[in-house]
Amino acid sequence: MSVQKKYKDTFNYAPVAILELDYSFLTKIEQQLKKQTVTNIRQFLFEHSYLIINNYHNIRIKEANQNAYDLFGVRNKTELLHSFVKTFATGATDVLIEQVVAILNKEERFGGEFKRKFCDNKFLDIFIRISVVENKKSPYSRIIVALQDITMWKRLERQLRKKAQLDSLTKLLNHNAIMRRLEEELIRAKRYGLSLSCMMIDMDHFKVVNDKFGHQRGDQVLKRVATMIKNSVRTVDIVGRYGGDEFLLVLPETKPMNAKYAANRIQHIFNEKLFRYQKMISFHISLSIGITGYPSSKVKDSKDLITLADRAMYSAKKAGRNRISINVG
Repeated sequence: MSVQKKYKDTFNYAPVAILELDYSFLTKIEQQLKKQTVTNIRQFLFEHSYLIINNYHNIRIKEANQNAYDLFGVRNKTELLHSFVKTFATGATDVLIEQVVAILNKEERFGGEFKRKFCDNKFLDIFIRISVVENKKSPYSRIIVALQDITMWKRLERQLRKKAQLDSLTKLLNHNAIMRRLEEELIRAKRYGLSLSCMMIDMDHFKVVNDKFGHQRGDQVLKRVATMIKNSVRTVDIVGRYGGDEFLLVLPETKPMNAKYAANRIQHIFNEKLFRYQKMISFHISLSIGITGYPSSKVKDSKDLITLADRAMYSAKKAGRNRISINVG
């Protein structure tokens, strides 16, 4: 088998979409950049992206394997060129400009990811790899582009990331995840001048449940309590297990006095709910709730919110439990 035949087979049967493109249109843009003595190509091209987008239709497809046609759902080279240009000129412009920046900076390779609707109206996660074949006479005439469908891997990655953020017992956000979301919401509140409330919820006498019915039953109660709290708040509110039998609730764009209405609703639900053990024993679960909020002169970061909410929650416990306390500093 000849070397040329081996190359052709490798090209055609590669498990990814491969295209050999002519990017000669970049020569004029490079000359323009030199004429204007542009030193930061990336910044300039992102500010003047039309230079790339308006000229991108001038690329030529020299070769393409069958996987390239299958990926875009087209039958001939003309349709493939149209779909390829449309994908990057309208749906993945950031990746387009980044690849052009890499090429103009004489980088031999570029890699990136983007999400785009392809054939059958399906959104796919795509990994793009670009290599520049050296050609002194026409430096941009041979650009090898490989496109790989990584949708399955990205889905798995998202699932693993989500799983890593969840508490294994309650399926709420775990301690690190809820603290991160609190920090993000506080940053947003500061930036846009919004209100933010933080609610610390503690189960009263939960140790008695564990001691009387065992830790297995205690875990079942914790799971049920977590579900009830999550179901009793707005979809925009963020619920997490802070630790043990404590839950942290973040209420975006909510003042502490309005957060108290939510706390009253939660307590009312629990006051009406009877938990049962072996069909013979029934008991109530009550909650002590501490509320704080931003803006406040004592809140500089998320740790301050936690401290104030924690103090409020302990004030509720000292006052007799099954109460709500507000501490805005």
